[in-house]
Amino acid sequence: MSLSSKILFAVLAVFVAGFFILQYATYRFIQRESEEELLQSAERIRAVLMATRRVYHHQFLESGLPLTDKTLGFLPAHALGLISKDIPHWEQSGFSFNNVSDVPRNAEHQADAVEQTAIDYFKQHPQAQRLFAPFTDAKGRAFYHYARPIWVEPYCLSCHGAKASAPETIRAHYDSAYNYQVGNLRGIVSIKIPGVIVAQRVQHIFTMQFWWIFCSTALLLLVILLLIKRNVIGPIAKLSQGIESMGDSKTPVAQLEVLPGEFSRIGHAFNQMVARIKQKEAALKESESKFRTLVEVAQDGVVQANQQGDVIFCNHAAELLFGYREDEMVGKPLANLIPSRYLPQRLSSGGLTLGRSVAYVGRISEVVGNHRRGHELQIEMSLSSWQQSGETYFVAVMRDITERKQAEEQIRTLVFYDPLTALPNRRLLLERLKTARINSARSGRYDALLMLDLDNFKMLNDTHGHSVGDRLLVEVAKRIQQMLPKQDTLARIGGDEFMILLEGLASEFSIAVTEATAIAQKVRAQLLQPFDIDQLLVGHIATVSIGVTIFCGDDISIDEMLTQVDMALNKAKSCGRNNIQFFDATIQQAISYRSHIEHALKQAIPKHELQLYYQPQVDSHGAMFGVEALLRWQNAQGELVSPEQFIPIAEESGIINEIGLWVLQQACRQLVSWQQSSPTQALHIAINVSARQFLRSNYVTEVLHELATSGARADRLKLELTESTVLQDVESAKQKILQLKASGVQFALDDFGTGYSSLAYLKQLPVDQVKIDRSFVKDVTDNPGDAAIVEAILGICRSLSLEVIAEGVETAAQRDFLLQHGCGHFQGFFFSRPLPITRLMATFFKNTN
Repeated sequence: MSLSSKILFAVLAVFVAGFFILQYATYRFIQRESEEELLQSAERIRAVLMATRRVYHHQFLESGLPLTDKTLGFLPAHALGLISKDIPHWEQSGFSFNNVSDVPRNAEHQADAVEQTAIDYFKQHPQAQRLFAPFTDAKGRAFYHYARPIWVEPYCLSCHGAKASAPETIRAHYDSAYNYQVGNLRGIVSIKIPGVIVAQRVQHIFTMQFWWIFCSTALLLLVILLLIKRNVIGPIAKLSQGIESMGDSKTPVAQLEVLPGEFSRIGHAFNQMVARIKQKEAALKESESKFRTLVEVAQDGVVQANQQGDVIFCNHAAELLFGYREDEMVGKPLANLIPSRYLPQRLSSGGLTLGRSVAYVGRISEVVGNHRRGHELQIEMSLSSWQQSGETYFVAVMRDITERKQAEEQIRTLVFYDPLTALPNRRLLLERLKTARINSARSGRYDALLMLDLDNFKMLNDTHGHSVGDRLLVEVAKRIQQMLPKQDTLARIGGDEFMILLEGLASEFSIAVTEATAIAQKVRAQLLQPFDIDQLLVGHIATVSIGVTIFCGDDISIDEMLTQVDMALNKAKSCGRNNIQFFDATIQQAISYRSHIEHALKQAIPKHELQLYYQPQVDSHGAMFGVEALLRWQNAQGELVSPEQFIPIAEESGIINEIGLWVLQQACRQLVSWQQSSPTQALHIAINVSARQFLRSNYVTEVLHELATSGARADRLKLELTESTVLQDVESAKQKILQLKASGVQFALDDFGTGYSSLAYLKQLPVDQVKIDRSFVKDVTDNPGDAAIVEAILGICRSLSLEVIAEGVETAAQRDFLLQHGCGHFQGFFFSRPLPITRLMATFFKNTN
């Protein structure tokens, strides 16, 4: 049904409903008015009757006529009954009136049922003035009953008062209706009016009014419909046509002509909307063209799917991504490209629900794609959805991240795994340690952390090359990995150091220690099997030092664990290597003491706690030709700390560099002081140089700078190097020695015989002096072996034209043995203990200022 028809029907329905409601209201109004007029007529009739009765009664009483049987009919009550009987002879409508009572003296005044109801009503409601009500008689005819009460008045008491005082004729004819008092209800005036009178009047008036209203309403309706059609339906129809044309893509939207009335503003607004829509359509077409161009040239694949999950669009990048042409993808399920677990699930009842894939809609996700050639792609996908015309559409923007994922995996491997052995590195080990502590706290079982260090691995690297060393590390990792349970972790933390995390050991400490020991021993046994690295390293036996710490839960931090296992490893190394040591409190005490020494040693130079003692070096005649400067430390408490205690700590901590520079400076100052006096001008000072200090790249510059600054003679300074210092980098050591010797500095090879004592190295190194270690001199007179070694050293030095000095000479027999075999320079307690400079000068140069 059209809009105009709906409006017409609506207006017509309103008018029809209003017309009938008006007619009903009019009918009820006419009926009420007719009844009211009938009531007024009844009131007038009653007034006439009552006035006639009263006047007639008074006239009768005042006439003086005797009340006899013949005059009794002139009484008003009796006369009204007779008149009422006679009315039907004159009026056939059924109209009647009478005065009736429930205690009548004449039968014609006896109240019927309707009248008796009225009498009862007035008795119950003495204040009521009248009663007007419809009723239906026995024949089914409608009547209106009008009733007014008749109250006893004083003049009524002559006939209705006491019987004794009533007229004789009354007493003779009537036995009832006596003893009334003024104000008592004697009866009612009853007027019965036929209802047909009201009905005829109502029908007559209503019919006239109906047709008048009907004609007027019809005319008004016609005029209103014409106005509505012109001013409402017509404009609405035009607007409707315009709106329908907007929905028809084939029909261009035209602007409306000027509309009448209020619709002119609506039409103007519609025309403005049409103009804006045209502008937006043009902009939309331009935007769509740009969008399609951008999508087509985009590097990311774009695939659009409908509610059924079928592809309806894809760009060129999507073709390259999946290997399909556009016509091979469009119309096919999107699940052919992206597995359904990453897509919205279609229910059997139709339609789409996100289901378990809701996490993939509205965000960027990493999914798997299926290439035409059958291999899987790592794809970064952004899946979006929208509603249009009740349909759900999806668009997926995808990018191939296969290479990126491979790179991320490589980065992860580099971050968490050792590139040489493919074992977990320190970072991953720490992560697993965190987890192990949590699991241990939960289960109550002990875990163990083992730290392994291959013995003498650096020497193998130096002698066979790093490539062989690396291959050995790989083989070591394989052997250990094969014998460990799967839940345990083997990690390489750097160089030749490995760590093993043993999880889920026993809940009793002693049993856990036993289990950890057994695994550590298995590791040692595995590595004691010979290694064959092609032809480069055949039958190599790798020994290992192992430190172990046991822990349960998170009572100690990871840093403390690592410190403990490192302490245990250091103990294993210090105990001769190739053994297993568990962390205990004594190690902790030793480390604490070392930390205390290290901290105090850092303050020793600023606090002037260090000092040099000098031990004389003498010739075969006992004359002193030089001294060795020996470092002594008197701490803040005034205690002398043994060099054997603080020198290794200074070496390991790096403080030795600062201390070595201080020793060099003090020695240079002393040389300058001796240069001022002729008895001491020829003395030289020998100082010990640590490997860490000598291997520094700027060491040569440092020595030359101090010599130049102080003014000391370079040829009076002798630097003592150990074999181990030189052998760490023979070529570099040789170059540094040559540079310093060019300025006059002399060199001595200290502790000769305790190291490798390689003749090849000794021949290459341009040293000036060789010092025979005190360990050989001590038993040279009693031990043939030591004597043979000393003789051999002296022979080698003679053949190489090297000066020899023996240290640790404590007896005359030792001196004599050395003199006998060609050694002419000595140092030891037999000649003098190390002395402070003041005592040295006082002892050997008494007359020198």
